[in-house]
Amino acid sequence: MKKSHLFSFYLVLIPILFSQCASVKHLKMAEENKETVRLWFEEGWNKNRHQELLTRCFAEDWSDGNPLRADQVEGHEGMKQLIASYEEAFPDAYFVITHLFADHNQVAIRYEVTATQEGEMFGIKPTGKQFFSTGIVLYEMEKGRIKVSWQELDLVGIMNQLKN
Repeated sequence: MKKSHLFSFYLVLIPILFSQCASVKHLKMAEENKETVRLWFEEGWNKNRHQELLTRCFAEDWSDGNPLRADQVEGHEGMKQLIASYEEAFPDAYFVITHLFADHNQVAIRYEVTATQEGEMFGIKPTGKQFFSTGIVLYEMEKGRIKVSWQELDLVGIMNQLKN
């Protein structure tokens, strides 16, 4: 093979190889991101391992993109406060992941949750009532950790179940 043909061959081959490496890296990051979110729901929430998993699952500068509380603090301290308020209000909350999608820097999850209200939440005093709801959370990921979260849940449906 002539040197010019060989050189041309390498000019074509090198970008293909590098593009494959980037794709493989993105796929690996997507799987790592999915595992982080799965771990948080199935182990953090369902098995009460929040404190243990907090720094593994959340970036130090985590923020809530649409907080339910106006005074929501950011970072690990903010997540600790959020966890404490939910644990007090719904100590038996149990999540089932129904859908989980990810790419190299975002994750989307849909879940079902059942919980019994034992503490005040959403301006409702403890009722002892159980509710069922669904929700969707979108996450911005950074280095395999949750950097920003945006949660959408049926708050009106939850409140109606607790009040009736």
